Amino acid sequence: MFEEVVIPGAVLVNVGIEKDLEKPLEELALLANTAGYEVKAIMTQRKEHPDKATYIGSGKLLELKSVAKATDCEVIIFDNELSGTQLNNLEEALEVTVMDRATLIIEIFARHATSNEGKLQVELMRKRKMLPRVLGQGLVLSRQGGGGGGGQGARRGAGEQQQELDKRTIRAEIRDLEQRIEKLSAERALRREKHVKNKVKTVSLVGYTNAGKSTLMNALTKAGVLEENKLFATLDPISRKMWLDLGKEFLLVDTVGFISRLPHEFVRAFRSTLEETKFSDLILHIVDGSNPDCAMQFDVVNEVLESIGAKDIPVLVVINKMDAERDESVSLPASKNVVMISAKTGEGIPLLKEKISTMLFG
Repeated sequence: MFEEVVIPGAVLVNVGIEKDLEKPLEELALLANTAGYEVKAIMTQRKEHPDKATYIGSGKLLELKSVAKATDCEVIIFDNELSGTQLNNLEEALEVTVMDRATLIIEIFARHATSNEGKLQVELMRKRKMLPRVLGQGLVLSRQGGGGGGGQGARRGAGEQQQELDKRTIRAEIRDLEQRIEKLSAERALRREKHVKNKVKTVSLVGYTNAGKSTLMNALTKAGVLEENKLFATLDPISRKMWLDLGKEFLLVDTVGFISRLPHEFVRAFRSTLEETKFSDLILHIVDGSNPDCAMQFDVVNEVLESIGAKDIPVLVVINKMDAERDESVSLPASKNVVMISAKTGEGIPLLKEKISTMLFG
């Protein structure tokens, strides 16, 4: 007898003033699926000023609690960025695990990180996200204790002392993780210097998550990289040598996929890895041509490249998934250097190699 696999349920929430509050929940649903959750229900609230204590309004909070119980969900995921205090208050009121978009992304990264550096970076993200929650427990801890007299004050003091101890511990762990990542970053810089010395050119694959970078990496180098139709299926950078012709050798590097509203913790923790891109000789910007939001995704990636100092590196825009059905009314990103391919079928790959050869070696 096979044991039935129970997939934990999730309720998705978005609070804001946008015209279509359900649209962002489409991507959040994909993230939730990637993390192993089944979306049971969604809820939106049009609200100009989020509630300081629980982000969502009091009436909606009661409604959300009813939905959580009716769906028997294990987690409620907000598409919004919540403070530590809001997360703590929501969990207390809803009696179920609550996370925001950034926490969900960190959970996905934790599942997909395999290298030592990747695991350290994910742990650093977790600790930085955890600290505000500890700070937000001040109100909860101040309620500790009961009864009368000195007992109440003594127990409250113990709670405050524990909070201070937790803060110090997490901050010490953050410093340790930063130092270990910095050491690995220095080692990577030495390897980069060696490549420069040996005149080995580097080409970086960048793109919105699920644009098909890993599929293209496999098509070009037979790298055997995991290919899944999920967001952030691969996290750790992978590099392979590639030969186009005699004397035309370069290092092809697959990087982590980008996403809109990238968590601050991500950019800080992965900065040393992301910044490798700015030392490339060429960037292949992979775009999912079948996605109706491809123009927005294209802009998101360009914004990240600019933020890490890689905007002046030569770019070849690669419009991928041309074998898939697409809405012809959706405009594809325009660029001076562009090639259209299907990494899945191999269509356009020979032309892509020609473009790379011309831009890298003249």
